[in-house]
Amino acid sequence: MQGSKLVAGLAVATALLVPGIAQAKTTLVEVQETSHAVLHNLEALGLDVTHEGETRTELMLHGPEDKQILEDAGYAYKVLIEDMEGANDAYLDSEDDHQERAERGIAPLSTLPTGRVAYRTLTDVNAELQQLAATYPDRVKLFELSKTSLLGKTIYGVEVSHNVATAGAKPSFLLSGAHHAREWPTVEFTLEFVWDLLLNDKPGDDASALLEKGKLIAVPVVNPDGYDLSRSMQNEQKRKNCRIAAGVIPTLADCTLAANVNRGIDLNRNYLPFWGGPGSSSSATASNTRGEAPGSEPEIQGMIDLLNKSNVTVAINNHTPDQRLLRAPSSSNEPDVVADEVAYEALLQRLSKNLPGWAAGPWTDVYYEASSTAEQQAYYAYGAFGFTPEATPGFSGTQTFHPPYQNVIDNYLGTGTRYANQTMRGLYYDAFAAATEADKHSVLTGTAPAGTTLTLSKSTTLDTSSTVWTTGQPAEVRAFPNTIAQSITVPATGRFEWHVNPSVRPSQYNATHLDESYTLVCSAPDGTVLERTTLKIKRGELANRSLCTTGNVGGTVPATLSLTLGVPATFGAFVPGVAREYDASTKADVISTAGSATLSVSDADTVNTGKLVNGAFALAQPLRAAASSPAAGAGSALAAVGGSANPTPLLTWTAPVSNDPATVAFKQAIAAGDPLRTGTYSKTLTFTLSTTNP
Repeated sequence: MQGSKLVAGLAVATALLVPGIAQAKTTLVEVQETSHAVLHNLEALGLDVTHEGETRTELMLHGPEDKQILEDAGYAYKVLIEDMEGANDAYLDSEDDHQERAERGIAPLSTLPTGRVAYRTLTDVNAELQQLAATYPDRVKLFELSKTSLLGKTIYGVEVSHNVATAGAKPSFLLSGAHHAREWPTVEFTLEFVWDLLLNDKPGDDASALLEKGKLIAVPVVNPDGYDLSRSMQNEQKRKNCRIAAGVIPTLADCTLAANVNRGIDLNRNYLPFWGGPGSSSSATASNTRGEAPGSEPEIQGMIDLLNKSNVTVAINNHTPDQRLLRAPSSSNEPDVVADEVAYEALLQRLSKNLPGWAAGPWTDVYYEASSTAEQQAYYAYGAFGFTPEATPGFSGTQTFHPPYQNVIDNYLGTGTRYANQTMRGLYYDAFAAATEADKHSVLTGTAPAGTTLTLSKSTTLDTSSTVWTTGQPAEVRAFPNTIAQSITVPATGRFEWHVNPSVRPSQYNATHLDESYTLVCSAPDGTVLERTTLKIKRGELANRSLCTTGNVGGTVPATLSLTLGVPATFGAFVPGVAREYDASTKADVISTAGSATLSVSDADTVNTGKLVNGAFALAQPLRAAASSPAAGAGSALAAVGGSANPTPLLTWTAPVSNDPATVAFKQAIAAGDPLRTGTYSKTLTFTLSTTNP
């Protein structure tokens, strides 16, 4: 590794939590079943499948409920460890002692960027993020997610880029850890990569090029409550957050009660798309409990808010321990072939070269099913390419999810016998590079006055799986809103280059894209909207716009509806005793400034409505009318003239018109037996031009 080791200020902190009074035991068992179908079934039952070997599958039973589920399903099992509590204390204490001595300069550092030799506590993580922002203020920006955890902990992250304060227009690579609390290596990998970029940010180095072109967004601990419980060894094998009951904010005491040790929400089953589908459970004690609704958990609300305001083009959500690199689709109710199949699969294969020998593919092909995952949110909400690496494989039992720390070092660097050339570092560098490549997303360039704010927004909905929401009611798909809103400030040059996700979004149902556009707004520094337009852009496209360039010259148009009738229509002479249909017409000139307008005709006569009259006599058959014009086209079909309360529509204009010449045609049918009185038959009609959209 190039770059100096950083050790100052990384002291091991004591746990924040106070040990609970009672701790329910976690039991490790094995079933001698290894087929893909059995694995899927065990996951569907909500059991905590922790190791899939060639001859057996291991499960952690977190209480009597899990044991009963396994027995009811008919699986024979063997107890490997009756109570896993304390099984890892010796090696973890040894590593912590080594870390303390390394920081004092009396023990060797590792080859990681920071030289660490032991897992960080939550206190370590938060202090380190603040240290990063203070040490590199031009390259690191500390932020907080919009929501705190259930127990009120702040969820911290950092943005890392050259000139980070003005890096909002750059394409972003998201790296996250600890959606699942016990997967400690994911926290280490995320933080080590941040240091890796900063310590190797030198001219000509890959790190410098990436920080110049793009931005890293890192959230090391998405699940701080669960991580703190796990890392402080109060509930070492905890996977989920601290939710005990839907809609109720728990206390720390609630979360540490023995009766609640197996409760909580799996945060990687709580995103919006396909919520409630295969690979998630409504059971309060299942390992993959999905929550009461999409985005019900504040930790995931915060992550969604972050994604909605950040142009993340590639995302890696770190997990352990199953030796895979996964992408969408992650559940069987997604399209087998997604809209960006070729590009998505090509990127997967490119990234997988950093992890030789690891299965790489959609969850549904190489793993079990899971619904409402981080990959589904990234892809179906934003068109971003999301991936899940399942790292530090090869361990079982108590060390499955966080093996001895040397394995973190080796898997990050691709060193040692177990992980030779299997490098998470290489994976992250390649994924960050892909995030900056214009063919993986979209680019908006152009000019606008310096200091103006450009905002791209789009309000859409994301569909759940077909799910039973109320007991006794049929399953249904529900749509949940999701609003993207991202902004940049135009630099002093007046020229901008903004890397964004495509506006045309992948369908949740087939291999097509939804025909969607962004709303693009240009605003003055005081917030005054100067221009509002739309932007439709596809993956790999570049759009160029000159914005906020319109002046204020103009004029006003008064509301106008004008109808000018021509010479009255006449049928000529009617011949008695002869069956015949007579034709007549007149002209009408129409002017309308309304958004839409309608021409109609009516007869105010309440006795012989719609009939020509000659004194006390009226024709037997009604007068019929129709009209046409160049702008309105052929109007309604020929129809009898109605009364004042029921006018006969003739023409409709769907836009303003000026001097549109309309022809009004009349027809009068006379049968051979219709009586005719000497004299003139006529009728005064009322023509009306009206609008409901002035």
